Amino acid sequence: MVSCPSCSCKQTESNRFCSECGSALRPEYEETVTQSAAESSEGRLLSAFSSSADHGRFVPGAKFADRYRIVSLVGKGGMGEVYRADDLKLGHTVALKFLPQELSADPQRLEFFHNEVRLSRQVSHPNVCRVYDIGEVDGQYFLSMEYINGEDLKDLLRRIGRLPQAKGVEIAQQLCSGLAAAHDRGVLQRD
Repeated sequence: MVSCPSCSCKQTESNRFCSECGSALRPEYEETVTQSAAESSEGRLLSAFSSSADHGRFVPGAKFADRYRIVSLVGKGGMGEVYRADDLKLGHTVALKFLPQELSADPQRLEFFHNEVRLSRQVSHPNVCRVYDIGEVDGQYFLSMEYINGEDLKDLLRRIGRLPQAKGVEIAQQLCSGLAAAHDRGVLQRD
């Protein structure tokens, strides 16, 4: 256990930020807290929301929903942006998937988003990412899910080319095992 340097609350060794006050627990973690919480050189407060292609709509270090501290943008796609974040309440890393802002006003897309959470929570398997919950803050809909550190298959193949046969078979077996667990619960993957 470590103590927060700001509020003295006891924290687990794996926490990067205090679950009570959000302060960095060690000096080396301070660098993830960016100008989003401080004044810029022009003297104006910078927003936690951004349109930069480098970090998406949130800058690293921004606090969201009084619970999450954004660490980095993980990826973007047709159904939104995914961020790595620290859950300050529970003291662990999560992924936050945000519905694109232009789809947030579409009732059908919102229903798809809610169904994704309902269906995903029915499947529990080591080869299926766990989905925790859905939330909304200021019209921004998001779901919290298990953060899995690593490289996606598309990037790996781009980087190294063809996989060795044994590794390809191993990955295919893991994919099939995860899909079978979903199918056993009546869930179909449509991507």
